[in-house]
Amino acid sequence: MASASNPSGPEPPRGAGIAVRAPGGGKVKKLLSIGGTFLTVAVLTGLLWVWADQSQLGIKEIGLSFVLATDAESGLILLSVDDGSGETIRDAVGDGIRIKAKVKFEGTHSRLKELEAELKSRQLELQVYISKGSYWATADKIAVIDLLNANDELRDRGVTVIEAEPASITVVLDEWVLIKKIKLALRDQTFQSRIDPPEIAVYVPSRLEDALPAELLVELGEIPEKITSEEKVSGTVSRELHGLPVRPALLEVTVILEPREQRRDKLGPLKLKALLPADVIGKYDLKFETEADNVVDVTVVGPAAELDKLKSASQDKVRAYIDLDPNKHAKATDTYTYYPVTVRFIFDDDVHGVEVFGPPKIVKVRLEKKPTER
Repeated sequence: MASASNPSGPEPPRGAGIAVRAPGGGKVKKLLSIGGTFLTVAVLTGLLWVWADQSQLGIKEIGLSFVLATDAESGLILLSVDDGSGETIRDAVGDGIRIKAKVKFEGTHSRLKELEAELKSRQLELQVYISKGSYWATADKIAVIDLLNANDELRDRGVTVIEAEPASITVVLDEWVLIKKIKLALRDQTFQSRIDPPEIAVYVPSRLEDALPAELLVELGEIPEKITSEEKVSGTVSRELHGLPVRPALLEVTVILEPREQRRDKLGPLKLKALLPADVIGKYDLKFETEADNVVDVTVVGPAAELDKLKSASQDKVRAYIDLDPNKHAKATDTYTYYPVTVRFIFDDDVHGVEVFGPPKIVKVRLEKKPTER
């Protein structure tokens, strides 16, 4: 019977909780349990893939190019590289030389895949350097593996070069030497000019130091058709001497132009000896119809300043040649025939605008084959 003070029935025992079952509550717990299992499996699977990629190294061959250069602080200059292909290796940006190679890399599959994609898309440009301490003493042949494995970009990516083709390259190195002053000059000019500054400092390979020319050439930019007084144009200082690279302190200079009156004066007579071509010497004797024909008497015309160069050193500045052909000018079997040939004149490189005055000069000659020695 219910108590009067508690019409709803007996009180629950002390400390007991009240359980309320929601409709479908068992299914919610079951779904949560299944979701947690899937999540755990996915995480474990991902970890297994990462572990597998990191623990299993692969090997991949990648065709690439890298730029070989000298360390900026080494004081070295890289003159040439021979990779064994027989092809001329062109210069790359920054005084380096680009070399093509087939390289086998070792690393994780993902790292190798990323590396190949970066190299093919040119996102990654491999630069390797020769330093004075590492390669200067044994610079004749350098292993490509050693060069590439010293590259920070590859080391940061966790890949290692295990094979390369070419396996080694041959390099020619020199040291930079500072020449404090060398005069600047223009190659060709039909005007008066001065260069600002007239002299500059320049770094040259040490092998050039004892045979350094007196002048470093300046190439002019666009020259106005009509030059006015104090006309200023830009000039580019040459970065090459005798086929070797140099480093001028200034790459651009100012050239001030002045118009020059082009007088064509005469200088003459000039007596020049007609010379036998070098490839015929030793096989034939050259015979002139008259002995006087081997000396050609000519008059030359040109700008007064250019003719002045010839007055004191004409034999050094201009030479006379005759072009001969043994099939054409050799002695006939039954008669001594002399053949007329035109004399050709060659002026030195620093003589401009000068030419021979009058009709072409002709001499008569024949070639006589020397007896065969027994």
